[in-house]
Amino acid sequence: MTIYERLKAAGVPLDNHESDLYARVSHISQAIIAQYKWRKHVRRFITQDSNEAWYDIPFAFDPFWKKAQLCRQNIG
Repeated sequence: MTIYERLKAAGVPLDNHESDLYARVSHISQAIIAQYKWRKHVRRFITQDSNEAWYDIPFAFDPFWKKAQLCRQNIG
């Protein structure tokens, strides 16, 4: 199960920017991130609009990669 799938299944609020996955910081997301293989690349940030803490998880937004794969299949 990918980090995206685990966070989504746990009901963690998610967002993204292109391939980067954003997950709201909570006890649940913190526990999932703690087990993530590439956790050293995960960064926390505070949103400007709501002043909430979120994780930025590089290259982990699965729908981006699924769409990219479909595009490659249609080209080739």
